[in-house]
Amino acid sequence: MLPIVSATRFSVLAIAASLAAAAVFTALDVVPAASQEAALRAWQVDSADGLMDPWSSRWSDLKPAVVSLSAQNATKPLGGGEVATVKARSLQNGSTLYVMLEWKDKTKDMTVDGQTVFSDAAAVEMPAVAGTSIPSFCMGDVNGTVNIWHWKGVWQGDIDSGFTSVRNRYPDGFVDEYPLKDDPAYQAARAAGNALSQTSHASPVENLVAAGFGTLTTGDVQDVDGMGVWKDGRWRVVFSRPLTTATGYPTLAAGDSTNIAFAVWDGSKGNRDGLKSVSQFMNLLVSTTPAPAVAGGFPWWGWAIAAAIVATAGISLAWAYRYSKAGTAA
Repeated sequence: MLPIVSATRFSVLAIAASLAAAAVFTALDVVPAASQEAALRAWQVDSADGLMDPWSSRWSDLKPAVVSLSAQNATKPLGGGEVATVKARSLQNGSTLYVMLEWKDKTKDMTVDGQTVFSDAAAVEMPAVAGTSIPSFCMGDVNGTVNIWHWKGVWQGDIDSGFTSVRNRYPDGFVDEYPLKDDPAYQAARAAGNALSQTSHASPVENLVAAGFGTLTTGDVQDVDGMGVWKDGRWRVVFSRPLTTATGYPTLAAGDSTNIAFAVWDGSKGNRDGLKSVSQFMNLLVSTTPAPAVAGGFPWWGWAIAAAIVATAGISLAWAYRYSKAGTAA
């Protein structure tokens, strides 16, 4: 009978260990892929006060949807995947949609003033026509155009602190003179209005459209705003856009449902272009329900339960070992 008792105690140990692992994963913010939320809800709020501040308590008190990310493996350049998950939250006040993304990043990369210096970035993607017809999440396809809101850390840096150039990277460098430095012939992209070559930006977010690989284009309507703030090893970025917008972009209203996907670039890991961490499409529900208040942080009673489970698992292991040794001796 002793081996049977031992097996029973091992079963108890396995259950206790599983519960302990679940509690520890929650406490340490480790999220298995299977736990991804099925949908992101844009909860209804009456006031937009503070919503453009990513670290506002209005965002911290809102339970996030934890979305799994993976490396971009659909087309060259393949790679990325350094960011495993992103936390997504969303609110709407009847006129404007707000989406806030949060992810871990040990370094704040907000410049591109060198040949191997890349910026942190994040993006929100939706079908260009709101609804449930799902195009390819990798830049859309010929039968399904996508709308992409692309927040660039370098643009945020330009807005926050002023435009940076190679002079900032090499402050001790010296040049006698740059002849014809204001001649547009020598700054063709800037003179042509290329958004990536400008020294000032109205918003750190660029509104883009795409219908497959190699078709990414700046939108003719730039009504997306945003704000990104890095703090304590985490980025939080808020995107905002009127619910009603121009033809060719997703117009939404309370009660609507569409699809949404996310991407994150870690500049310090060499991420740029197709080198990024991406999600699959999930549902975005523009809810008519008021936002629920959720206390932030891991509660003290959660730690107490985790400690009790771990202690139970340890005791079960000791008993199981003791009886298994006794059974072997018998």
